[in-house]
Amino acid sequence: MESIHLSDYLDLNAISLELQAGTKDKVLEELVALLNIDPESKNIALELVRSREALGSTGIGKEVAIPHLRSTIFSQITLVYGRSLKGIDFGAVDGKPVRHFFLVASPPIDPSNLYHPILAKIVQLIRLPKNRKRLGEIDSKAELLNLIDELAS
Repeated sequence: MESIHLSDYLDLNAISLELQAGTKDKVLEELVALLNIDPESKNIALELVRSREALGSTGIGKEVAIPHLRSTIFSQITLVYGRSLKGIDFGAVDGKPVRHFFLVASPPIDPSNLYHPILAKIVQLIRLPKNRKRLGEIDSKAELLNLIDELAS
């Protein structure tokens, strides 16, 4: 399989380095608002990601959550990244606040078969404390795009 670059699925407009939300539900709203889709589709996406979170938190611990959804409103895999400087109670498995959010939106059937490899790349990116620290120190969206490819390579 050829190398996956997360930056191919994440654009500058889908990044927030300073989420304003103070609750889990408001974080989901902010993340979905960054998707490049029409307002009606954003409403659908928000309901789907809320439904997914109702099944169990996607807060995987170590200050990271990977909320995700699949819908026909997406023609390809799309990523959103959000960072909360203060951290949000997201019901993470370790009980700690979440600072890094990677929203993964994809079509129900992914002809490119990249859904799981992209999730694996995100986990690879954030598994080391030094990587999460660097994500927390980034000052610009362009730097973030470069860093995520560097750290996940």
